[in-house]
This record gives sequence, structure tokens and C-alpha cells, in this order.
Amino acid sequence: MSPSVEASWPDSLQALHARVAAASPQEAVASSADWRDDFARWVRGASLEERTRAQAAAWERLSPGERTPGELLFLLSTCSELLWPYAEPPPGLLKQLLARQHDAVSALREAGDSEGADRIQRETDAALSTVLTRYLKRHPDALSALVRGVPCTFDGRALRFQDAVEVDLKQVLGAGPKSVGLLEQLRALLPDTREEGRDRLSEFIRTRAARVPWREASEVLGERLFALATSPDGRSGMRGFLACYPNGRKEPDWCSRAGLLLARTVEVGGPPAVVENLCDLLTLFDAPPVDGLRGALGALVQSDFEAAADLGHARFVLDHCHGTMRKNEPALALALLWLEERLFRASVRRGVPEAFERRTRARAKLAALPGFTHLVWLAEECAEMWPRFRTAARPGLDGLVAWRAEVAQRMGKKPVLRKAAIEFLLWCAPDEASSEAELATLALVRTATDRRLVRRMLEHPSPRARFRARALQSWLQAGAGQGKSPAPVEATEPATLTASLRHLHATRAVPVGGRTWLRDRDLEDLLVGAVGRVEAEAAQRHPERFREECSELVADLLEGLRSELERVRVDLESLLGPGRSPPLSLAMAVRRQPSPPREGAAEVAIVVSVEREGFVRTRRVVRVPVAKLEQRGEGQWLPGFRLGRERLDALLAHTEAAFCLFLVPAFVRSECWVVPARLARALMDTQGALSGVPREAVQGASRSLAQWLVYDVLGLWVGDERPDVVTAACEGDSAAEFVVDLTVR
Repeated sequence: MSPSVEASWPDSLQALHARVAAASPQEAVASSADWRDDFARWVRGASLEERTRAQAAAWERLSPGERTPGELLFLLSTCSELLWPYAEPPPGLLKQLLARQHDAVSALREAGDSEGADRIQRETDAALSTVLTRYLKRHPDALSALVRGVPCTFDGRALRFQDAVEVDLKQVLGAGPKSVGLLEQLRALLPDTREEGRDRLSEFIRTRAARVPWREASEVLGERLFALATSPDGRSGMRGFLACYPNGRKEPDWCSRAGLLLARTVEVGGPPAVVENLCDLLTLFDAPPVDGLRGALGALVQSDFEAAADLGHARFVLDHCHGTMRKNEPALALALLWLEERLFRASVRRGVPEAFERRTRARAKLAALPGFTHLVWLAEECAEMWPRFRTAARPGLDGLVAWRAEVAQRMGKKPVLRKAAIEFLLWCAPDEASSEAELATLALVRTATDRRLVRRMLEHPSPRARFRARALQSWLQAGAGQGKSPAPVEATEPATLTASLRHLHATRAVPVGGRTWLRDRDLEDLLVGAVGRVEAEAAQRHPERFREECSELVADLLEGLRSELERVRVDLESLLGPGRSPPLSLAMAVRRQPSPPREGAAEVAIVVSVEREGFVRTRRVVRVPVAKLEQRGEGQWLPGFRLGRERLDALLAHTEAAFCLFLVPAFVRSECWVVPARLARALMDTQGALSGVPREAVQGASRSLAQWLVYDVLGLWVGDERPDVVTAACEGDSAAEFVVDLTVR
């Protein structure tokens, strides 16, 4: 109760309380009918202030301290009327009430009134059940706090505490996601539940959880699961959690999140107990369409062993994968051999004494696999060659062609080897070697079974593998590898930019001055891909950089866009023949200027100028406030973005050409989210929020930065052409911190 409330009985109840408290136990029981009638009349006529003061006084007198038996009988008999759940429930309520009940009943038995003691026991049991049920209806998440320290059992319908006080669960359980909180509280009671009722309570939780719409409850349950996973002592709780919510074993987002958390923990050298928890959790995801073992391996696929502070976490994860790997999984075995080879080379450079012994043991565990020698060869080759793509010692074109031919010759002989190599190349190759991995994969796709494997890779747990498989699937659907020829467009020229680049790879034609087949659609696809690569990198690095100032994140994003568009311009000039000009010339410049401090984040003004033959045809501006997603714990992202309503109102008062850019990690796809500012403002109104917009609502209504920038901004579908709006965006107190000048000729 609030300390400002006077903890004394109201005047209208003072005399009745004093009369009952002064009576002996037998007298209080004998006259209970009379004083209960007097109390019922007081209840009917009491004001809200009197009832509030009476409740405060009852709480004070139920706390530990000396009380007369008569006063205890008065408190216990009237608690169902005095104790109402308007305030937060006090911890240990049931234990305190039961202790007071024991004192009152013992006093009656010591006075020789066994019959009265039994009657009071029954009556107060019912009163305590009423009080507890009322509190749970209003505060279902407080079950553990209310009944702390009191053993219980379950008969299939009601929880029984000390075989007397009962709570009918059907009365306190809410509908839909509202029941999740109480179900979790019941799960927390399982260790304190008697053995004969524990199985029934566990089955009750599973049955009720199955009725909850999974899409509505999965996010709440996911937060609880990963709170256990990131707690050093939460390992046993995870298994109990998934035993009660078996649908979680088939949840792809949970498996992906566990893999990302494991990768992050390994990278930063987090607590070993958390690494063990996440590895154990990933073993529980092993039903279509999730694969926990691939999730555990994926945590190491993109890691940098050379830069890791400690290799102990990587060794533990690899040992875990060795222990849980299923038979007849050559792709997993190949990934394991490659990771072990990388670990071996990093350990040798650091002078780890047991590096050679570990590699020998790891290979001995997999030596019985068919084609083991070829698997080891490919693992060693990739461990040696792929890191060179990041250095000046990048392999030459002739060397790469020879390498792809040897991969096709060694790994293409047997279906089991082709299956292993296809998944391994699409999954594990770094981004710098992506084109070589795709071309090597195309050389291995020889049968309909191989093509089905590429199609199944569209459901792979790794986003990188899915992206590459999507590109290959488009290529294969056009007739590649099936003995068919694509429909001819021109006799000697490829039809698209992608086909042109593959033609250059196949012919090893470095000078391409005769290129004359560039089309506008090819340029459009090229620009979308260029911007998409920049935003994908920003999304992948967001979990590492979200603590930085938003202005710095925006500055790096814009610089990446500028350099990528410059690279596109250079590539286009090299692909075109002499004397030919590209269908569109695009220049981008970024200016950062001092601006008045604003709450939360940076703002970008994109000024698009379209020129033709030296004349400015149009000049328009788009205002883009930026917000970033932050964490409230390791791997636990906030449910919304911090974005002030006043900020959007002031922006929309000047122009409707305003969009919000949200910087997020790669939840589903590696992209940044763009939402019209008017829509973001409406989402805030719908949620009744003053300083934020929900993450789920933004994700459902957003477009990627690449699509928005190319199709809307450069396509001139958005923008404010008023000169005063353009000037205000670039100059003065209301100017944006970043001004991007896009010139299209």
C-alpha cells in the first residue's frame, strides 16, 4: 500500500474491531454471527475512503507481530472483503495468510475448542482461496510472488496449496496471448509441485499453450526463452520451456536468433555458460523447417578466427557439432572439416601446442564417410584460397578457371560428393568469392537431383546460402545445365547484364571494349543491386555498431552508397564500347553540415536534380529522419524505435515528401526499412505512443532502401519541388545534418 495512506481503522469500524480483538478465542467464535452481521452492514454503507483505510489497516496487522487470537479471527474472516486487488500484490501474501491462520486455529485448539477450530479452518480456507483468486485474475504474472515458499499440488482442475487453499485455473486464465504470462508462472511452479501433480500440471500447460494463437504468442515466448538462454543458470529451464511449448521447436526465427546470439557470443568472447546454453538450445531445433545443427555451424562460418580474442569458444562449438552430427550428412561433414582446418591454421599461428593433435582427432571422427579424401582436399583448398580474396594476392582469372575445373573433376564423380560440395560452396564461401562459388556450383549441377538440391537451398537457415541459391535457380530455370538453350535475342550478344558478365567469365575476355548491348533494365537492376549491397552490409554490422551515434551510422551508410555508385559508373564505362555513352549518368555528393541538436538521431535531405543537355529540368527534395533499433540486453532488441511525435509533426508541417529510415539488424532480410513519415505518424497514433513506433508495424509496412531509392527517388515519384522547401532543407536552422546531391543526366 502507499505510505501516504493512514494505516488505522476508520472510525466507523474502530469499535467493532476493538470489541472482537479484546475477546477470547472462544468468545470471538461464539459471537461470530453477531459481529459478522455488524461487519456486513458496515461493508454495505462504507465509502471508498473508509474501505481504503480499512484495507491499509488490515495489511499492517497481517504483517508479522504480536496479535490477539480474536484480532486474527477478525482479520482472516473478513479478508475476502477487506483485501481487494486494487494495488500491486505484496510478495509472500499466501504464506503470511497461512501463518496467521495457523496461529488463530492453534489458539482455539489450545483453548479446547476443536470444533470451532475445524469450522474456522474451513471458513478461512475458502476466504483465502477467494482472495488469492481475485489477485490472480488482476495480476496473473504475480503468481510466483504471491505463493512463494508454499508447496502445492494439482488435481487437473485447481492448484491446491497445503491441500486446503485452492485456485481454479480456468477462472484465472485469460484468452489468447493474455494467458501466456500465467502459463509461464505455472511452469515456474513445476519444481515445487508434488510429484503426483507435476505431470498433470505439465500436461495442462502444454494443452493450454496449444490453444494460444502461435503467431500472437511467439514473440512473448521467444523473449522468455532467450532470457533463459542468455542466463548462465538457465540451461535446465530451456528444456522445460520447450517441453511446455513444443511448437517452438519448429520456429525458424527462434533458431536463427539462437544462431546469431551464438555467433555474437563467440565473437566477443562472452560467458562460456551462455555458449553452452545456446549450443544446447540449438540441438532442440531439429524438425522441418529448422535445423539447429546448421544454425550452430553457421555461427562459425562467418567468424574470423584470426581476429578472435580466444579460440576456446570456437573449439567448444565444434566439439558440440561433432557430438551431435547425424550420419549421412556429407555437407555438414565438409563444413566441419573446413572449420577445423581454419581453426588449425589460426592455432598454429598462435603457437597452440595441441593444434596438430586436434586436427588429427577431428579427421579421424569423419574418416568413415564416403569420399573422405575428396572432402579433405576441398576443405584445405578453400581454407587456403578464400582468404586470399581479401588481400592483394587475389587469384588470377586463369588460376580460378583451373581451380573450378579441378573441383568439378574431383567432386563431380559421385552424387554424394556433388551434394556436399553444392551446399558447402553456397553456404560457406565468403562474399568476396561469391561469384567463383556460384560458377563452381553450376559446374557441379548435372542431374535433376542436383537441381532439386539447389531448389531446396532456398529454405536453408543461412540467408547468404538462400540468396545465392535464388540467383542460381533463376539461371537454371532459363535452361542452363538441362541441355536447353535460352530463347535467342540476338545472334552474338547476351540478353542481360548478368548474362554478359557470365559470358565474360566463361570466355575470360578481360578487354570488353566491344560491349554494345547494355539496356536500361540492366542498369536499373545494377543500381538496385549496388544499393542493396550497401544496406545489407549495414544491416549485418548493426548488431556490432548499434551503440554508436546515429549520425555516425548514417555517415558510413551514405559514404558506402557514394562509393558504390561511383564503382557502378566506372564499371559501366568499362563495359561500353568506344564512343558510346551510358543511358543514364548518375553523380552523388554528400555534405555534412552543422545543425541544431535534435532528440534521438540524424536527418538526411536528398536533393535530386535532373538535367538534360545542360538544363535543369527538375529539382526536388526528400526529407528523411533516421532512427536506429537498440538492444535492452544481449541479443534482445527493443520492440520499437525511438522517434518523437513532435519531430514528425514539425517535419510534415513543412512538406509531405518525408520518409523515415530505420536502421535494423538482419531480422528476415539484410536491408534497411523505409516508411512514409505520414504512415509512421499514423502508426504512433494507433498505438497511442508519444516517443516511438512499433518494430512489427514498421516491418510490415516498409520497403527496402534499395527499392525506395532507385524506384521512388530516382524514378521521381517522390519529392517536393517548391524552392523554399529545397532551400530550407539545405540551409538555416531547419536544415538537415546530411545533404545528398543526386544529379541525373
